[in-house]
Amino acid sequence: MAAAGPFDRWISFELGRLNAGLVVEKKSLTRLLAEPDPECRTREGDPHPFDRAALDRLAAVLTREEADDLRLPLTLVASGDSDSAYLTDELGAKALRAVEKFDRAFPFRDGRMALPHSLAMDLVRRHGGAVQLAFA
Repeated sequence: MAAAGPFDRWISFELGRLNAGLVVEKKSLTRLLAEPDPECRTREGDPHPFDRAALDRLAAVLTREEADDLRLPLTLVASGDSDSAYLTDELGAKALRAVEKFDRAFPFRDGRMALPHSLAMDLVRRHGGAVQLAFA
Protein backbone atom coordinates (compact mmCIF):
# COMPACT_ATOMS: atom_id res chain seq x y z
CA MET A 1 0.00 0.00 0.00
CA ALA A 2 1.41 3.39 -0.99
CA ALA A 3 1.99 6.16 1.53
CA ALA A 4 -0.26 9.20 1.44
CA GLY A 5 0.93 11.75 -1.08
CA PRO A 6 1.32 15.48 -0.49
CA PHE A 7 -2.19 16.22 -1.78
CA ASP A 8 -3.75 13.70 0.61
CA ARG A 9 -1.77 15.12 3.54
CA TRP A 10 -2.83 18.65 2.61
CA ILE A 11 -6.52 17.65 2.43
CA SER A 12 -6.22 15.92 5.80
CA PHE A 13 -4.60 19.02 7.30
CA GLU A 14 -7.34 21.31 5.95
CA LEU A 15 -10.12 19.02 7.20
CA GLY A 16 -8.49 19.11 10.63
CA ARG A 17 -8.57 22.91 10.54
CA LEU A 18 -12.23 22.93 9.47
CA ASN A 19 -13.13 20.56 12.31
CA ALA A 20 -11.01 22.29 14.99
CA GLY A 21 -14.05 23.97 16.54
CA LEU A 22 -16.05 20.76 17.01
CA VAL A 23 -17.28 19.70 20.43
CA VAL A 24 -15.96 16.25 21.22
CA GLU A 25 -17.21 15.84 24.81
CA LYS A 26 -20.93 16.29 24.50
CA LYS A 27 -23.39 16.85 27.36
CA SER A 28 -26.94 15.64 27.82
CA LEU A 29 -29.78 18.01 27.07
CA THR A 30 -30.90 17.69 30.71
CA ARG A 31 -27.46 18.70 32.00
CA LEU A 32 -27.25 21.68 29.63
CA LEU A 33 -30.70 22.89 30.72
CA ALA A 34 -29.56 22.80 34.36
CA GLU A 35 -26.51 25.01 33.69
CA PRO A 36 -26.90 28.80 34.11
CA ASP A 37 -24.77 29.37 30.97
CA PRO A 38 -24.97 26.14 28.99
CA GLU A 39 -21.81 25.35 27.06
CA CYS A 40 -19.39 22.61 26.09
CA ARG A 41 -15.71 22.84 25.17
CA THR A 42 -14.39 22.44 21.66
CA ARG A 43 -11.48 20.28 20.60
CA GLU A 44 -9.24 23.32 21.05
CA GLY A 45 -10.66 24.14 24.50
CA ASP A 46 -12.79 27.11 23.47
CA PRO A 47 -16.35 27.51 24.81
CA HIS A 48 -19.21 26.33 22.60
CA PRO A 49 -22.30 28.13 23.97
CA PHE A 50 -25.89 27.00 23.53
CA ASP A 51 -28.91 29.23 23.10
CA ARG A 52 -31.37 28.46 25.89
CA ALA A 53 -34.38 28.84 23.55
CA ALA A 54 -32.91 26.20 21.21
CA LEU A 55 -32.47 23.81 24.14
CA ASP A 56 -36.03 24.49 25.29
CA ARG A 57 -37.38 23.71 21.80
CA LEU A 58 -35.63 20.34 21.83
CA ALA A 59 -36.78 19.56 25.38
CA ALA A 60 -40.37 20.33 24.42
CA VAL A 61 -40.47 17.47 21.89
CA LEU A 62 -38.72 14.84 24.05
CA THR A 63 -39.62 12.87 27.16
CA ARG A 64 -37.56 13.37 30.32
CA GLU A 65 -35.72 10.09 29.65
CA GLU A 66 -34.99 11.09 26.06
CA ALA A 67 -33.65 14.46 27.25
CA ASP A 68 -31.32 12.56 29.60
CA ASP A 69 -30.13 10.39 26.69
CA LEU A 70 -29.75 13.08 24.01
CA ARG A 71 -26.15 14.32 23.73
CA LEU A 72 -25.54 17.78 22.29
CA PRO A 73 -24.51 19.24 20.02
CA LEU A 74 -25.86 16.98 17.30
CA THR A 75 -23.25 16.47 14.60
CA LEU A 76 -24.16 16.63 10.92
CA VAL A 77 -21.38 15.13 8.78
CA ALA A 78 -20.72 16.58 5.32
CA SER A 79 -18.27 15.34 2.75
CA GLY A 80 -17.13 16.63 -0.59
CA ASP A 81 -18.16 13.48 -2.44
CA SER A 82 -21.87 13.91 -1.68
CA ASP A 83 -24.46 16.66 -1.94
CA SER A 84 -25.89 15.79 1.45
CA ALA A 85 -24.98 15.81 5.12
CA TYR A 86 -26.08 13.11 7.51
CA LEU A 87 -26.90 12.60 11.17
CA THR A 88 -26.27 9.16 12.70
CA ASP A 89 -27.94 9.86 16.06
CA GLU A 90 -31.43 8.35 15.90
CA LEU A 91 -32.73 10.22 18.95
CA GLY A 92 -31.22 13.45 17.61
CA ALA A 93 -32.92 12.84 14.28
CA LYS A 94 -36.24 12.27 16.06
CA ALA A 95 -35.85 15.55 17.95
CA LEU A 96 -34.84 17.56 14.86
CA ARG A 97 -37.68 16.07 12.82
CA ALA A 98 -40.18 17.05 15.53
CA VAL A 99 -38.83 20.57 16.08
CA GLU A 100 -38.61 21.25 12.35
CA LYS A 101 -41.95 19.54 11.60
CA PHE A 102 -40.39 17.54 8.75
CA ASP A 103 -43.39 15.16 8.68
CA ARG A 104 -42.31 12.37 6.30
CA ALA A 105 -39.37 14.24 4.80
CA PHE A 106 -35.83 13.17 5.69
CA PRO A 107 -36.59 9.84 7.41
CA PHE A 108 -34.01 8.09 9.57
CA ARG A 109 -33.12 4.89 7.75
CA ASP A 110 -30.13 2.63 7.43
CA GLY A 111 -28.59 4.30 10.48
CA ARG A 112 -28.73 7.89 9.25
CA MET A 113 -30.87 10.86 8.34
CA ALA A 114 -29.64 12.53 5.16
CA LEU A 115 -30.22 16.23 4.50
CA PRO A 116 -29.21 18.56 1.65
CA HIS A 117 -26.10 20.64 2.43
CA SER A 118 -28.12 23.86 2.29
CA LEU A 119 -30.59 22.58 4.91
CA ALA A 120 -27.74 21.32 7.10
CA MET A 121 -26.13 24.77 7.08
CA ASP A 122 -29.48 26.37 7.88
CA LEU A 123 -30.06 24.01 10.83
CA VAL A 124 -26.62 24.81 12.25
CA ARG A 125 -27.34 28.53 11.94
CA ARG A 126 -30.83 28.40 13.48
CA HIS A 127 -30.34 25.93 16.33
CA GLY A 128 -28.16 28.04 18.61
CA GLY A 129 -25.24 25.68 19.09
CA ALA A 130 -27.35 22.53 19.38
CA VAL A 131 -26.27 21.38 15.90
CA GLN A 132 -22.71 21.40 14.56
CA LEU A 133 -21.29 20.54 11.15
CA ALA A 134 -18.31 18.23 10.74
CA PHE A 135 -16.43 17.73 7.50
CA ALA A 136 -15.21 14.28 6.42
